[in-house]
Amino acid sequence: MNYLQLKDEDLMKLYIDGDAMAFEYLYNRHKDRVYTYLNRRLLDSQVVDDVFQSVFVKFHKSRDRYSEEYPLLAWLYTIARSETLDHLKKRKLETSEFIDENFMAASSSEDFHSEINLEEEKSLSDNEKIAIQLRYLSDKDFDEIAKKLNTSKLNSRKLVSRGLKKLKLKYSGEK
Repeated sequence: MNYLQLKDEDLMKLYIDGDAMAFEYLYNRHKDRVYTYLNRRLLDSQVVDDVFQSVFVKFHKSRDRYSEEYPLLAWLYTIARSETLDHLKKRKLETSEFIDENFMAASSSEDFHSEINLEEEKSLSDNEKIAIQLRYLSDKDFDEIAKKLNTSKLNSRKLVSRGLKKLKLKYSGEK
């Protein structure tokens, strides 16, 4: 059998049925993407290594729960996001989107909230305030933000990005 020519979903079927070689191919195919994803969100390389390992442990343990109706890579990224958030909640740290990694690097969401009161922030639109609160204080993804604001996922990303840019300009003194 030529594993290289199989799609991810076909390899996953084989892996669920006990084919260890299928896992090897899946792992080698996606390990760099997962590592890069984690490295953009976590500051410490030791932590990245630990969370990376836990992602693939969870991938292995939950393989029987995989549904073919979803792309395997999306399922793997969901696991990576979940493990990242679990780690951050345990350590009471906060991560930021790769849009602007340094601006939101506070030790916790409570620290950020006490430093900047979004409700009183006049430089932000109402939707930008809501989007930032949902993203960083409630750990919502962009799909959830889009539904809450009755907009597209892309627009919800833009709202967060624009709002962060305005806050960064205001509080860092940059022009």
